[in-house]
Amino acid sequence: MIFRLNRCVLSLVVFPLVGVLSQAGQCLAENGVSGEAPAKPLVKDELPFDQLPEPFSAETGRNEAAENRLKLTTLLTKARLQDHRGDLEGALQTYQRAYRLSPGSPSILQEIVRLGFMLKRNEIASRYAILLAEHKSSMSADALLRIGNYCLEDGQSARAAELYERAVELLKKEDSHAQELGTQFRLLGIYLSLGEPKEAARHADEVSKMIADPEKFGLAEVIEQFSEGGIRATYDQLGEAYLEAGEPNKAEKMFALSEETESKPAMALYHAAKVAAARKEWKVAEDKLQQYLAANYQEAGKAPYQLLLDVMRETAESPAAAQEAVVKQLRPIHDQSPEFAPLAYFLAGLYAENKNWDEVVLTAGPLIEADTNSAALANLCQAYTAQADWPAMVQLLATSLDTRYELTTLTKPLADLIADTEKWSAFQAYLKTVRPESLSLNERIAVARLFQEAGEGETSWTWAETALPDLDKQEKARLLMQFGLKAFRSEQEVVAEKALRAAIKLGMPKSQTSLFYFYLATVLEMQDKTDDALRTAKRAALLDEESALLRSRIPWTLYHAGRTDQAVQEYETLLGKFSSDYDNQQTRQVVREAKRLLSSLASQKGDLDTATEWLEQVLDEFPYDTGAMNDLGYLWVDHGQNLGRGFDMIRQAVADEPDNYAFLDSLGWAYYRLGRYSDAIYQLEKAAELAKDDGTVLDHLGDAYLGAGQKQKAIDTWKKASELLEQADEPEVLSKVLDKLKQQT
Repeated sequence: MIFRLNRCVLSLVVFPLVGVLSQAGQCLAENGVSGEAPAKPLVKDELPFDQLPEPFSAETGRNEAAENRLKLTTLLTKARLQDHRGDLEGALQTYQRAYRLSPGSPSILQEIVRLGFMLKRNEIASRYAILLAEHKSSMSADALLRIGNYCLEDGQSARAAELYERAVELLKKEDSHAQELGTQFRLLGIYLSLGEPKEAARHADEVSKMIADPEKFGLAEVIEQFSEGGIRATYDQLGEAYLEAGEPNKAEKMFALSEETESKPAMALYHAAKVAAARKEWKVAEDKLQQYLAANYQEAGKAPYQLLLDVMRETAESPAAAQEAVVKQLRPIHDQSPEFAPLAYFLAGLYAENKNWDEVVLTAGPLIEADTNSAALANLCQAYTAQADWPAMVQLLATSLDTRYELTTLTKPLADLIADTEKWSAFQAYLKTVRPESLSLNERIAVARLFQEAGEGETSWTWAETALPDLDKQEKARLLMQFGLKAFRSEQEVVAEKALRAAIKLGMPKSQTSLFYFYLATVLEMQDKTDDALRTAKRAALLDEESALLRSRIPWTLYHAGRTDQAVQEYETLLGKFSSDYDNQQTRQVVREAKRLLSSLASQKGDLDTATEWLEQVLDEFPYDTGAMNDLGYLWVDHGQNLGRGFDMIRQAVADEPDNYAFLDSLGWAYYRLGRYSDAIYQLEKAAELAKDDGTVLDHLGDAYLGAGQKQKAIDTWKKASELLEQADEPEVLSKVLDKLKQQT
């Protein structure tokens, strides 16, 4: 099992509050699940233990399937008893364990959903409701729609689409045409977002059929309010969907209906050109675009100019000739309306491709402050670099700052500037001649951020300090926070510490100051200042004792410092305080991460039972947590337990994330433990290719090669693994690899 702490985990993650399924009780009632608490027995159950028969002794041991059936029966019996006696929490967990022995069982899932909602653990109930909907064929359309909505909110678009598809079929049978229309349109959008235009077009067919005859479907009153922008916008969207699906004839029909609904000559010409281009009727497309340009239309923004270039590239002698012809046509139009940014920026892009930097500046420069555009900013950055126009560059940097005081729109051109030793030195020399007070506030901040991008932390901090006096207290705190986090992500911990300590001194409200301490504790620990980090983490926790996130920095610091016994103790204390808080979703994520780390620590100590129990608890609450599936499956397979279930869990994790090298490593190792060496090599080679330089993956691959009788390959792979493990400072794994090399050579 490859378990590594990502630096991203060290930072605060603001977990969105995902909406729960609305009208949960009604949804359950519709599907045969009672929302009432079970009646408690009046007297204690009497179990005739004195009448039990002698235990059965089998002549041969049970296989895994038989063991699983026995475990399932035992768990279901236990869950029913717990439920009957009013121990709803115990029953819920027992049913969750039973579910993993019988994945897809509607009856078990139904009980989990019922108990989850009764206990007001709505997020858990909703997750299992998704699984129930996927495995129960008799669910109502309304229930499917509500669960599908939850999937969308939770970022599970593919799952949502499956549920909406089932809902549509039911809505058709029920003649619920208004709901069906909305669902069909939603499916159209989902499939476009998933890159499946053919599926989108299938639903576009249904939508167009329904809105073409609103009287037949009883939709006359809702058609006008159906889509934002009215019915014309709906036809336009359908036309665009058909074009993406490669169906220009249907697109043409939709655009014609759009024009009948509300005439817009400019858009009619543009759409006609798009349809012609989709049919590869290049002359027709060009004619329509020429009419659009001749009328000096601007409604379609940049798109017609790009389409003209695409069409010309199909008919011109060369791409360069096409570009030259387009510039020749568009330049006079730009000269007539130089303030029209879409055209100016399109031309600037063409000039930039030809390194015609003077024209880039002339066309885009006058507009950029009033109408910022990421592509235009990047083109101007290249132009000012080529021209060594450093004053203009500083001004552009200020214009490019986003709301977090970052220069993300200029990442690539600034990286090129920094990599060009001559240009970067010239820019630095210019800045040394400039008095900071002569620059605007945003210019000083932008220069500070640029030096951060260049990895020059101390210089960036010097420039940041010049900006602080001109900011009010709140903005000063925001800049210091963003500056400190960027420094930390860039491994400039000393500068990050300065920024966060300065933020703490501002005396902001507890909610902000606690976060400064939280991040400062992380920064200190990354500098191996563990005692100071612990004191800082405790200060953060004291400022808000109800925050699981702030409290979690204490055990994490101990974990990172290798003080594992203390880390376990603190994590268990954390869980004791917060594990029963199911209302705060950020807390639930902290609890999940704590349990995964406790599992990892137990695994390192060889305590398999404890390691698996923590992962089981994660999967109880998050049934499709692929990381926990992978880790639990790996533990079982590696220790020769529950091989079938473990193998299935790992395969599910890989199916969900096929490019996750850690999951592929687990699958390869599972094949190795099962003696299927060819399959192991195939998966581990894929993992090694994705991981690039991971010694543990190569160690496993070496084992697989040896198992397959490829001794020299195994030796070569272990040699490479040993080099990487030495660089990564992983002495335990390195020692084992060196022992293998010694044995084989």
